[in-house]
Amino acid sequence: MRRLVSVVLVVFFAFLMMSRFLESGFFVNELSSNYYIFNSYTEVGSKNIVTGIYLDYRLLDSIFEAGILLVSVAGVIFMSKKDENVKR
Repeated sequence: MRRLVSVVLVVFFAFLMMSRFLESGFFVNELSSNYYIFNSYTEVGSKNIVTGIYLDYRLLDSIFEAGILLVSVAGVIFMSKKDENVKR
């Protein structure tokens, strides 16, 4: 029962905070979107803005995300193979 009340409170406060952020326009950042729209072709040379952002501006983020995913998958595979060798 205590766990259920805790989960309900966390969900309620998360919903409350999210609604406050949406009302305040916190997630809307026109400065960065306008910057990408007007400068991506001259800085990156790509006609597709999404490709320019992904391959130039966010390249290091993407490389590190792929590395973290690789390490996570390797860890899961290692732990699952180790469990197969244990005799019950």
